[in-house]
Amino acid sequence: MKKGFLLILFISVVLGLYFFTPVRDYLSKEGFVTLEAWIRSQGVLAPLIFGLIYIIATVFALPGSVLTVSGGILFGTLWGTLINLVSATLGASLAFLLTRYLGREFIEKWTRGKLKRFDQKIGEHGFTTVFYLRLVPIFPFNLLNFSLGLTQIRFRDYFLATLLGMVPGAFVYTSIGGASHYLDLNDPGAWLDYRIWGPFVLVILLSLVPKLFKFLRTRRRIGNGYE
Repeated sequence: MKKGFLLILFISVVLGLYFFTPVRDYLSKEGFVTLEAWIRSQGVLAPLIFGLIYIIATVFALPGSVLTVSGGILFGTLWGTLINLVSATLGASLAFLLTRYLGREFIEKWTRGKLKRFDQKIGEHGFTTVFYLRLVPIFPFNLLNFSLGLTQIRFRDYFLATLLGMVPGAFVYTSIGGASHYLDLNDPGAWLDYRIWGPFVLVILLSLVPKLFKFLRTRRRIGNGYE
């Protein structure tokens, strides 16, 4: 009962922040410009403050892609990617633990044991499953953070797979922001620059890596006479 109350309270806080506070305004283009200017003015504390904002935004399921681009604008591609990656991983981990503590018991009762059978399958390959889902973003980032907390995936596997699997995506979005230092993103011709389209090509190629490993594994099994 206590966990159910806390879950309802958390959802209410998220909705309240979005609809009844200035948070909603900061999700607009003008709002982010104001926020970025304030972060810049914080000097050496800017990376820490930005990271905390990113973590909080992730826990409250606010859109992270705009923040990731902003990290590139503020800190450049290299440092921005590192700050974004660490912040996103910590935020995703907190969301995972929050859901595991507040929501899993309720979902187990609601599904009447069906979740347990699903857990047995996903738990055997927890790291691989999370890594693939992060590497190939089929599902929204925030949805995965909370939904995976309902499974029996070990936190260690979730944390490491999230950290490693998000590297390409973090690099791509951050590089877009970082490119703004030397390219005018409002100019359509700028998107023909390799520094813009190059990271996207890299992610596409990386997304094919799991399929390649699966193909090679299948060929090996056939070669060994298992099929």
